[in-house]
Amino acid sequence: MLDRRQLRDFDVGLAVATMVIAAVGIAMIYSATFNSDATSLAPQVQRQLLVAGIGALLMVGAVFVSQDTLEGLAPVLYGVAMVLLVAVLLVGVGKSGERRWFDLGPLTFQPSELAKYAVIFALARYLARRKTKLDRPVHMLLPLAIVLVPTALVLREPDLGTSLLFLLLLPPMLYWAGTKPILLLFLFMPVISMVVAFNWVAWWALLALLGTLLYVSRMFMVDKIILFVTSVVTGLLSPFLWSHLQDYQRHRVLAFLNPEKYRFSTGYQLIQSKIAIGSGAAMGKGFLQGTQKNFAFLPERHTDFIFSVLAEEFGFVGCLLVLILYLFLVVRMLRLAGNVRNRFAGLVIVGIASALFIQSTINIGVTLGLSPVTGMTLPLLSYGGSSLLVTLASVGVVLGMGLRRMEY
Repeated sequence: MLDRRQLRDFDVGLAVATMVIAAVGIAMIYSATFNSDATSLAPQVQRQLLVAGIGALLMVGAVFVSQDTLEGLAPVLYGVAMVLLVAVLLVGVGKSGERRWFDLGPLTFQPSELAKYAVIFALARYLARRKTKLDRPVHMLLPLAIVLVPTALVLREPDLGTSLLFLLLLPPMLYWAGTKPILLLFLFMPVISMVVAFNWVAWWALLALLGTLLYVSRMFMVDKIILFVTSVVTGLLSPFLWSHLQDYQRHRVLAFLNPEKYRFSTGYQLIQSKIAIGSGAAMGKGFLQGTQKNFAFLPERHTDFIFSVLAEEFGFVGCLLVLILYLFLVVRMLRLAGNVRNRFAGLVIVGIASALFIQSTINIGVTLGLSPVTGMTLPLLSYGGSSLLVTLASVGVVLGMGLRRMEY
């Protein structure tokens, strides 16, 4: 139980910033779904308000769960999340034939949102062990397996954006656990090789650079051979993997590279998003006054492209204030991770901060045309009950670990 002295250390700033972003999100969802002829709130607003209330209670409740309890439950949470990911492939529902959600009547639940944090807890539990070695690629096999299982399952839904997020959670947590940056670079060289392989000249140059770096490194010869061969194989498999993506996924990548060519199909969202953001200028058009949104030019405006609505109605200044709030959350969490004495708690906080930063960066990058459309929500801001629920609960976990920062 928490004593009064610990409760005095409650991070009010972190809690308030979280709820402010969630409140802004509800306001933006209201604007994105606004109908002047309607006599009641849009269903999306009603659901988001309901979930926000439940999420706030979960956030408060999570504060009182000890880090020892969370560490003990990490394998159970991971197992439950994997079972749910398998189950959703069998009985799940989706908008266009995909299977991503469980239909719970008035609400839906997306298990991949829970799986993100289950992976964070499982990785933190493994990496927190004092006997865990992280100085050779072979030592990374289990952490990689923890991440690859949900990655493969979510990719089957299919949900490429969320599946990539699982992989992106691994580097910051490995780094915080003590892995050297050069080893992290080597470990993710196969992924880089897979992307670069679409240009054969660049791919051969990459392999030459990798070979040189491995030659001068002090790694075991078997590790060098495994890394180099894996990078070559993943590069050669790039055309195969590309051909096995869903049609809409390939079209999104092509539209990102040349949106004007696909302006009447998959590039339409991106172009309309840029128009909305640009038309907001410095101060925006005002709440409920966005024309791209009002005339329904901007698809998915209350979910994946909620940032575009914010930019159109509140301009650069409004966007900057929201970005400052996100940055405040991430920096506050990382500072807290450096202050807690419990190794598991520090790794969990880093994982949650990384998930928040990565997902926010990708979503905003999509609206600005800096990344292909991934279908990834903006945490706390976008419409999405599952995302809001688990994000608020995760902030509660961070707040609770902050209160116990002096415990080992």
